[in-house]
Amino acid sequence: MSIETEVASVLRSDPSHRINFKVDNIAVNKNQMESVALAIEAGDIAVETEGVGGALGAAYSSYVSRRWTTGEKKLIGKISLAGPKTIKTPIGRAAIFHESVHALMDVQAIKVTMHNDEVVAYLADALYLTATKTHFGTTSEEDKAIFAAAMAVVNTHKLLERPGVALTWKQCDALRDAIKANSKYRG
Repeated sequence: MSIETEVASVLRSDPSHRINFKVDNIAVNKNQMESVALAIEAGDIAVETEGVGGALGAAYSSYVSRRWTTGEKKLIGKISLAGPKTIKTPIGRAAIFHESVHALMDVQAIKVTMHNDEVVAYLADALYLTATKTHFGTTSEEDKAIFAAAMAVVNTHKLLERPGVALTWKQCDALRDAIKANSKYRG
């Protein structure tokens, strides 16, 4: 099985199909994530195991505004995995799901600020980890603050128990503030 097929399968298998919420006009659900899986399978989103550094299991690079040379295949973006084993762990699969939410913004041509993009991705990540009963194992206090804020939104609004909950950006203010306070997301 190719790495592209494996990554697409993360978006199609449990618990991905149980993640179903909306923030403002951005929906994360089975149908939306299928559009990302199809883009991966079509080769419109590259998948590589080149490593991403640090504690990250995966990263997404948008190519939407990239300049292309003649003859070069135009891609939507690229998902980079820390290594081929990323797909084997619940935390790695949650990271893939998180980064695929970023890819969703490009696939669906959704314009969103970087911080709001992260709000949606961290909510999806927290839901994935909750559904798999996996604890995010970070040592960074900044990262813990983001996940605590994401889990507070998930638990307050019962996002896993009530599919299709529609949130406002205001309901995500504490999560956005935690993201903005993180040194990785400043500037």
